[in-house]
Amino acid sequence: MSDQQKLAVARALRDDALAVFKGNLEIVKQETSPGRMKERAVGEAVEMIDTAREIAGENKAVIGATLAALVAWFLREPLQQFAGWLSDKVRTGD
Repeated sequence: MSDQQKLAVARALRDDALAVFKGNLEIVKQETSPGRMKERAVGEAVEMIDTAREIAGENKAVIGATLAALVAWFLREPLQQFAGWLSDKVRTGD
């Protein structure tokens, strides 16, 4: 193979590689466009909501207990005061 033929083959390979690169670049541009990203985000959000609904349906007792614990935590001071008041009433017999 002569130098001219090698150069022609190398240029053809370069041109093919450039065409593949440009094609991939167009795909990336399309996938990262604002419209496509919004579409993907909405799809992911819907999937997450569906999964959360399924898990919540299967674990109602766990969710109820967790919510009760959170409410008790946020109301801990009033509950402690009430328990103290109730304890005083029981001790005095009122």
